[in-house]
Amino acid sequence: MPRQPEEPTPEQVLAEMSVCEPYTVGELVDIFDDASRWTIQRRLETLEDNGEISKKKHAENRVTFWIPA
Repeated sequence: MPRQPEEPTPEQVLAEMSVCEPYTVGELVDIFDDASRWTIQRRLETLEDNGEISKKKHAENRVTFWIPA
């Protein structure tokens, strides 16, 4: 399915993040009102796959993402 215009790109998600500050999917969904949790999750996974951010799983349903220093 093609990206809808209101969905953020991975670069837009990255631009909202600060270096070394941990973010959950829910926190970033609050920034992008029109985006679904699934969209933000996919964007974060793309950024992680590209080596632009790191991920840590704290519990079964608790994951944080951040830009390494």
